[in-house]
Amino acid sequence: MRQQNIHRLFKAGVTLKGLHALLELITGAATLAVGPVAVSNFFFALAQREWIGGGRVSLVNFLVRLAEQSLRGGQHFVGVYLLVVGTINTVLVIGLLASALWSYPTALAAIALLAAYQLYRYTHTHALALILLTLYDAVVWWLVWHEYRVLRSGPLIEGRSSYGNAV
Repeated sequence: MRQQNIHRLFKAGVTLKGLHALLELITGAATLAVGPVAVSNFFFALAQREWIGGGRVSLVNFLVRLAEQSLRGGQHFVGVYLLVVGTINTVLVIGLLASALWSYPTALAAIALLAAYQLYRYTHTHALALILLTLYDAVVWWLVWHEYRVLRSGPLIEGRSSYGNAV
């Protein structure tokens, strides 16, 4: 029963990772399709609205930095980054959901590298979202590792699969 619950969590976690990958692809494409001036104006308008509304100064400063970075080519980096990461994650999610053995070690490596990069970016931005994404990635990493270990061990004793189903 415990294995079945972990397997369900694995499927749910990987499915959410797939939805996140689709969002990355859409956002990356949209970021590249819109000009840097439009993106900069959008972030400046958000900063202005936040400032007038009495929002936190740190958020206003962050939005202004985003606006400035989009004018210096940061938008291109973000768009390409999101498209590359979204494509990699999509391929890995398909492989994991299809139980392709090659995808497990590849996903473990990719998730670890992405988490390390997110933590590195956190040291520069102090964005709480990066910590939350990294914690989510750590859970998914463990679920992938566990699923891979179960799949490689083969059927368990007494003719039952690792998920309690008769073989």
